[in-house]
Amino acid sequence: MTCADQIDPLLLLGADQQHIATRAQLRRLGVPPGTIAHRLRPGGPWQQVLPRVICLQTRRLSPHQRLRAALAYAGPKGRAPLAGEVLLTGVAVLADAGLPSAGHPADLAEVDVLIPGVRRVADRGFVRIHRAAGSMPGGFERDDGLWSTTAARALADLAPRETGQRRFRALCAEAVQRRHCALGELLDQLLARPGALGLPQVAQVVEDLTAGVRSVVEGEARALLREAGLPEPLWNAVLFLDGRFLAVPDAYWPQACVALEIDSRAWHLRPADHERGLARANRLTAAGLPVVRTTPVQLRRDPAPVLRELGALLAAGPHGPHARISRRRAR
Repeated sequence: MTCADQIDPLLLLGADQQHIATRAQLRRLGVPPGTIAHRLRPGGPWQQVLPRVICLQTRRLSPHQRLRAALAYAGPKGRAPLAGEVLLTGVAVLADAGLPSAGHPADLAEVDVLIPGVRRVADRGFVRIHRAAGSMPGGFERDDGLWSTTAARALADLAPRETGQRRFRALCAEAVQRRHCALGELLDQLLARPGALGLPQVAQVVEDLTAGVRSVVEGEARALLREAGLPEPLWNAVLFLDGRFLAVPDAYWPQACVALEIDSRAWHLRPADHERGLARANRLTAAGLPVVRTTPVQLRRDPAPVLRELGALLAAGPHGPHARISRRRAR
């Protein structure tokens, strides 16, 4: 075997590593330090992407290569990490799950990586390091061979660094609504960190999710209702008419038998969700429940008419089929 064969990237690592290698890997494969340095020279065929991490190509890293490089950088020096010893977390996990507020994986400016708390690794380049306070959580191996935390743990790791309260609220709501994590699992992960409720973004999300809120716009509506002095409704409660399923309105006041529906194609996950929302409001109206309908734009620009209408209906209730309605709280 010639020297050229020995340093052929396909023979060294194969397609499964996407041409990302550490210096230690290359040395174990017999590549001399001088050869590594020569190939990393300006104009050479390799590039240094992070300390100890080399791409055996010179073109721009793909999203997958960036993730693999981040894990390689955060891994233990001199050896391959054990399964689950280094995990993707934060926005990278949420973007891969398809949460709209996380953005597209190709647009990530930073990659979050979770490592054991005793390890000494600093943020570098596009890598943000998170340290587990106790033992490492159980991760899983993705279809692409990279190891990742769950969506719930990714949100908990993101929380201290996520200064955008609105985006964090949206990410948590989307994760629960799209069933990437159960509500209880997310609450457990958010509250497991000491002092978590001292973070405004976490305190607000925990309060909203516990109340049944499942979207940013519902959280904003909840704050408006509270500021207006209106009673707290049930959010996303499952309603039954004479024991048969009726609908799941955005907000429902059981004492007055009044519902609030926030209509917006932009805030529903798919066009079909918007159509189901319209059908839901129509079923409520057909059953005799007063339904106040609004949009996110109206709630932000001029909520007074909606609040007045709700106040009047709540004061005049109970309405319609009040005695025939039963309910179950949001899950």
